[in-house]
Amino acid sequence: MGANASGYLESRTMKTETPTVKMVAIAADEAGQRIDNFLRTQLKGVPKSMIYRILRKGEVRVNKKRVKPEYKLEAGDEVRIPPVRVAEREEEAVSPHWQKVGRAL
Repeated sequence: MGANASGYLESRTMKTETPTVKMVAIAADEAGQRIDNFLRTQLKGVPKSMIYRILRKGEVRVNKKRVKPEYKLEAGDEVRIPPVRVAEREEEAVSPHWQKVGRAL
């Protein structure tokens, strides 16, 4: 971690992303599942709020059309999953005061 000009420590973040658009054909065993739940299985580690955001913005398409989160998938549907970028926290930022207290102990 590095200190910025004001003396507060910055937390480092590691960015992970799915680099390309992914096209998924829905099999018979996945049919009947809601699109939001399907995306949660496909995009592990992505917060639900982000999944709902990409659905709301129309970035996820089923058969080249926008869908609502409650859409139920059917066998043979083509799902377009956009690239998703998620920042993961490595460490929590600790103020200089608490670092001094920790060293004193």
